[in-house]
Amino acid sequence: MNLRRIGLALFVVAWIGALTYSVTAGGTSPERLDDPTARTVESNCQSAQRVLAKLPQLDDHPTPIESAARLDRENANLRDFLRRQQAVHPAKKTPAAALQGWLGDWERLIAARERYADELRTKGRDARFIEPAYKGVEPIADKMNNWILEQGTRTNTCNTDALQAEVVNGPRTYETPK
Repeated sequence: MNLRRIGLALFVVAWIGALTYSVTAGGTSPERLDDPTARTVESNCQSAQRVLAKLPQLDDHPTPIESAARLDRENANLRDFLRRQQAVHPAKKTPAAALQGWLGDWERLIAARERYADELRTKGRDARFIEPAYKGVEPIADKMNNWILEQGTRTNTCNTDALQAEVVNGPRTYETPK
């Protein structure tokens, strides 16, 4: 019994040590962009956010056609944002692959928004927005934002909340997470 307690105590100490190391001294993610690339990505996100924020808000009870028109304007801006981001080419292979994966997720999210706008025009209030999922269950925006978190605070405007990417109904509030 005493040997079990010692073994358990050693395991707990090792686990706490490994956790502490990974949080404090474990280094950065291999997917982390270099500073100049992160600044370019963030600048593209800020530009998109500024344009989106200038779009007029809809009334409290917009028609499906009005909502679709708003989505069309937002989606055109997000497509332009995506094109600007696709012109960014990180120097290292792993961050470049991660950026391409993130942009692929943006493509899927924008396509879902476009489908929803089309359905608003054809199905009216019966249209439903279906956010793409990662691994079948996790909303794609969660995966997208996890990569942004790996970038530290250098790309906060690229968070899907800051760009209101999942908001397809109701008012939009464009703020950058702290």
